Amino acid sequence: MKVYSLIRDGEELVPVEVEIQLTPGLPQIQILGLPDQAIKESMHRIKSALRAQGFDFPKAQQVLVNLRPSYLKKSSRGLDLAIALGFLWQSGQVQKPDLDSVLVYGELSLSGEAFEPEDLTQDFAESAWDVWTGKGGVPGASYRRLVMGSLSEWENVEILPPAPKLEYIRRPEFGLDLTFPERQAELLKLVALGEHSLLLAGPSGSGKSTMAKALHTLLSAPTSLDIQVIHKNNKEFEEKLSWRPLVHPHHSISPLGLIGGGIPPFKGEITRAHKGMLILDELLEFHSKAQETLREPMEDFKIRLRRGRYVEDHPAEALVVATTNLCPCGDWLPQTPVRCGRSLKRCQSYLERLSGPLVDRFQLIYFTKRQEKGEGQSGADVLVAIEAIRQWRQERVEAGDSRFAKPSGRWSWEELVKDISAFYMKELFPKELASRRRDLATLRVARTYADFEKMIEIKAHHVEKALKSTFIPFESLKRLGG
Repeated sequence: MKVYSLIRDGEELVPVEVEIQLTPGLPQIQILGLPDQAIKESMHRIKSALRAQGFDFPKAQQVLVNLRPSYLKKSSRGLDLAIALGFLWQSGQVQKPDLDSVLVYGELSLSGEAFEPEDLTQDFAESAWDVWTGKGGVPGASYRRLVMGSLSEWENVEILPPAPKLEYIRRPEFGLDLTFPERQAELLKLVALGEHSLLLAGPSGSGKSTMAKALHTLLSAPTSLDIQVIHKNNKEFEEKLSWRPLVHPHHSISPLGLIGGGIPPFKGEITRAHKGMLILDELLEFHSKAQETLREPMEDFKIRLRRGRYVEDHPAEALVVATTNLCPCGDWLPQTPVRCGRSLKRCQSYLERLSGPLVDRFQLIYFTKRQEKGEGQSGADVLVAIEAIRQWRQERVEAGDSRFAKPSGRWSWEELVKDISAFYMKELFPKELASRRRDLATLRVARTYADFEKMIEIKAHHVEKALKSTFIPFESLKRLGG
């Protein structure tokens, strides 16, 4: 008798073949195929559940259970139901229904009640299969479920059809009623549209945290696929289904808390923020090791963790926005009169906490001011302008250019250079710019400026505007630290 169930392979549930055979011997269950301790304990629950539900357990036969493929270490929460039903079908106590493409996955209590395991959620990859499980499951599954309350209710299985695809519920409202100065409004459009990682530096009270939180409202609406991925990485945060995640860790967080770790590896805050935003308020107060751990995920949008024999890839496609003061009193900025009440030595000592390689990972650097003059734009007007550009980008996708399906801050070098002439690449970029990373950041921001004008090609003035926020502030910050 062969039954198909699920085991855990890293972050995914994958099918496994459960082969059941009755052979002469002591009345016990033997599980083969490298089961872990949790699976080994299931034999006692299964035996108790069968007897409590009025079924017979063989007196002179042992139940051999083989899990294939046999060379993989098995970990699973739901093999109880698969083994129990497989035994009942094999022993003839229950007639096996004529069902194809069915995975049996459920937990059993000692009294024989069946429950759906918590890790069987709507992000289940094998949604082409039907799943025979227990009660108490998460609503909104993308696959058909056959639900039973207990082993004795095998004839009264409730069939639940797939739920319609999830869509976002609401858009957060923070910042829509606020008025932002023109410089800040343009920055919000740039970051929200292109999803460029951003470092905001300036005095306290200049709007850094307000801008960071308002960006979350201005992000594009999550798609059904985004929501499934968000739910997968934030199972304990059901409200995240309504919009993109917003993760705002305290500056005392450890490196492991930020990127994940442990044995087996658990997800960190950067993965919780996947498909959303990670705000690092008061960046210079973060431990230096915690800052350095962000280098890889900010550049590759994923992180690979090896802990002992465990190797896992965790997604980390988050918009990282950091805010900071550059000295203890917060008034020290490049190209501005020094009003700082601290000594120059102490200011430079404070700035030394900022890692140069980490700063290089930010695509944009912006220096805020306390009181910016001039008329501004409301957050609602900024959102309207962004949505109009997103509509143009969607038209490009429908025309066959798949690059526009993702924000400019995620485009690769090869995708970007298609839209800019070799002459501009040679003449406009600073010759002293040694970092290819700065080149890439400039191209990505220039691509977003071209989107503002709904132009496919990147022109010279787009590059020149991009350099003002990707190269000049970066060089000013290095000189300030020196």
